[in-house]
Amino acid sequence: MDQQENLVTDFSTSLSPVNDSFTGGKAALTEANRHTDILFTSLAGVAAIVVVLLVGIAAPKLFNAQPIHSTTIILIMVFTSMAGVAELCFINYRAHRHVTNQARLTEVLLNSLGQGYLSFDASGICGRVYSQACLELLESAPGERHIAEVLRLSDEQKLEFQDWLAILFMPDHALSFDDVAKFLPQTIDHSQGRHVALLYRPVRNNDGTMFSVVVIATDQTDEVEAQKKAREQQNFVSMISSVFRERNQFLVTLTHLRKFVEDAETPIGRANAAAILRLLHTLKASTKHFHMQDLSDVICKLEVDLRDEALQTDEAFQVRLRDGGKRVAEGIESVLQQVGELIGRDYEGRGTLHEIEEGVIYDFANEMIEKNVSPELVRHYLSTMAAVPINDCFRVFERELNDLGVIMGKKLKPVRYTGSNPRVLSRPLENLILSLMHICRNIIDHGIEPAVTRIARGKEPSGQITIHTEIMVEPLKGGQWLRIVISDDGNGIDPALLRDKLAKIDPNGAWQNEDDKTVIQRILSWGVSTKDAVTELSGRGIGMEAVEREVVLLGGTIKVASELYLGTTFDIRIPYSIELPQRVEPAA
Repeated sequence: MDQQENLVTDFSTSLSPVNDSFTGGKAALTEANRHTDILFTSLAGVAAIVVVLLVGIAAPKLFNAQPIHSTTIILIMVFTSMAGVAELCFINYRAHRHVTNQARLTEVLLNSLGQGYLSFDASGICGRVYSQACLELLESAPGERHIAEVLRLSDEQKLEFQDWLAILFMPDHALSFDDVAKFLPQTIDHSQGRHVALLYRPVRNNDGTMFSVVVIATDQTDEVEAQKKAREQQNFVSMISSVFRERNQFLVTLTHLRKFVEDAETPIGRANAAAILRLLHTLKASTKHFHMQDLSDVICKLEVDLRDEALQTDEAFQVRLRDGGKRVAEGIESVLQQVGELIGRDYEGRGTLHEIEEGVIYDFANEMIEKNVSPELVRHYLSTMAAVPINDCFRVFERELNDLGVIMGKKLKPVRYTGSNPRVLSRPLENLILSLMHICRNIIDHGIEPAVTRIARGKEPSGQITIHTEIMVEPLKGGQWLRIVISDDGNGIDPALLRDKLAKIDPNGAWQNEDDKTVIQRILSWGVSTKDAVTELSGRGIGMEAVEREVVLLGGTIKVASELYLGTTFDIRIPYSIELPQRVEPAA
């Protein structure tokens, strides 16, 4: 009966106001509570009758009164007492039956919902009452166990959980219950792969003091699967839209993907793997931009696998690289099958419809050069037929910024373009423009802060990225130079943090004697990053090194300037001409 009463009491209490806006007042008692009160009242009545009888019997001795000799009076007293006891027992029976039925009804209601219900107190110990669904969803019986054990938290998670638990039951802390509940476990690992979500609700006394927390476990596997399919469909639509919108860049990406698959079959040792790892890192950004999610995941995992310190031999590295190349090749075919369903199987080699292919334009220009046609005429031809405003080359960069901003929850203003927007040949710059995706991803991951942080620093909630382009004359180097300046108003680079990273990579390096402005240039070096792990957006220094390499191949330079909490600027300068330049191999 105690367990049934506890069940009714716990459940009826959970029906009373539980949100943080409840500050007191008498909560309406449920029917079960009312009958429970009757039960206790009847027991008090029985106790009172017994006390009266005992007093009646003991009165002559206690008060020197005459004892009662009348049998009739004694019988009346006994009968009246027994009648009262009988009535109180009947009331008690009815109350007990109602409480029992209410407990059973409550149990059926709880179990019929298919959700796991349990509660725990300030010490984290779960109550004895829980729903049957807990056995299936939590895969254990939570009764009288610590909630951290029920949720199967790790030792580190248990320590953090205890800290938040103390804050949760602290009466005068500044955070609301919902604010603290966000830091409690939101899901539980299920052995069968189910997605079990956890929801927390406070239980309070009439004075507003919280004495227990109810945990509601819900199986959201079907909902999560439905959302996953919806995202896949949306991702497919986005991929097709991107391919249609940026066909030439998509073909460039396919070309680089096929080159990687080909290079993966070539024997390469770890010491000579910089070029293919750089290409792999670039392809991760490109496939992500075109919403080729599955292929992007394959590349991301391969990048992590190839950087595994456990790969001690060149043979093991080559095996993993070759297997990864096969998975990438399968991913390419899967993408082409999806694209081919809508735009034809010959899409990759068909060329731009109703337009002169870009390759034809450049081939004709090369033929003119080979036949010693006047350089002025060649430049005029290229300027008229092939050159485009350089801002057009940054449309992919701009869309990537917006997409990553949405993914990372960063607010952005429209990209601001300044300068003269000179006309350039896009083909010589295509690898450079592709590599600038790494700057784009670094701006979102490292630079632009969350809106809350920006507001706290006195900034507008939305970050501003500016792209400045112009033709300038270098007095020392001579000739015209194309200047591309990409800047943001974000977090900036912390030289102290960068020095800590360099101390681990190169403890005795020359960076120790460099000032902050010079040290910041180190982010362009291979393997230097303020991030500790390879993620979808950060690659431990590979991306920025790839940008510098492409700049150097064009005979240019790149400089980084940054002020902590004010922003970062990338200043790129390359020789400018409306002609087909020769690529310059960088020094080893």
